[in-house]
Amino acid sequence: MHLKKIISPNSISVPIAAIKAFLDCNDLELRWSKINRLKPERVIRTGREAWKTDEIIKMLSFTSEIRTKTLIHFIASSGIRIGALEDIKIRHIKQIEDCKSVLVYEGALEEYVTFLTPEASSMFDDYVKKRETDGERINSVSPAFRSTYQLGFAKVRPASTDALKEVIRKLIIKSGLRINQVKTGERYNKQADHAFRKRWNTILKTTTGMNISLAEKMMGHSVTVVMDNVYLDPTVEQLFAEFRKAIPELTIDSTLRQEIEIIEKNQKITELQEKNQKIEELQKAQMEMKNRLDKIDLEEKLTCELGISEEKLIKALKERADNLDELMVETQKLRKEYNKEVFDID
Repeated sequence: MHLKKIISPNSISVPIAAIKAFLDCNDLELRWSKINRLKPERVIRTGREAWKTDEIIKMLSFTSEIRTKTLIHFIASSGIRIGALEDIKIRHIKQIEDCKSVLVYEGALEEYVTFLTPEASSMFDDYVKKRETDGERINSVSPAFRSTYQLGFAKVRPASTDALKEVIRKLIIKSGLRINQVKTGERYNKQADHAFRKRWNTILKTTTGMNISLAEKMMGHSVTVVMDNVYLDPTVEQLFAEFRKAIPELTIDSTLRQEIEIIEKNQKITELQEKNQKIEELQKAQMEMKNRLDKIDLEEKLTCELGISEEKLIKALKERADNLDELMVETQKLRKEYNKEVFDID
């Protein structure tokens, strides 16, 4: 019972695995099936909760350091693991519309692409400009996050993972966000840095119309759909199209969030108006086509009827002509008979 307060049952497997590997290398065998039965039952892990947007706003209100503000925006917007930041360089961050794409774990099997919101992109640009103003010569291999410095032109070193974690830890304590949190063992219910990633994951996967497989790709996770890791290879543009859907909720500043929502609503209204206009144009074209077809049908009908009338007229005329011929023959015959009887003329 005493050890349960110090060591999490979920972490027992890690040191045991190390011991097993050591013994296997030295050809020493143990009955691991029996040993595994002695492991304690796993428990629900602490630190499962995500930071809320208003909590992040509170953090930012307790710092004036541009690097700290940029760090918070960067991990909140991209969902990146803080351990990956040490290897991110300027060349891994590229502009895409009003946002930025971030290439993570370049060249590794775990390589993936995520993005920064317009808000986070603007903050990152300000941070880079500040470094240039201080005398640093920024190039493609410059670290995205530089270690603290007194002089900008001093030798540039990337900020270490431990240093960045400490920045976040101190900011959380300073903002008073640990006061009411539950601590189990060595963990709080919200992890200092990983809770940003949990927030990102929650927002994307609860966004209406989000493709879960593409969201997993942007998380750098093994995707949930079988074989997607092998056969699903979306472009940066396709991933970005999905990311855009979550920008309003990922945006931290409430004013900016409202502006984005208004812009998106206006875009939707414009799209609907354009669709309505296209529908009206199609309906008009359809009506014109119908009128043309009706006209063609009428012309064909009249032509057909006229053709029939002409045939009847010709037939009638022929019949009358025949009758006239017969009448003339009969008249001549009668005249001859009359002449013969009266005048005795043949």
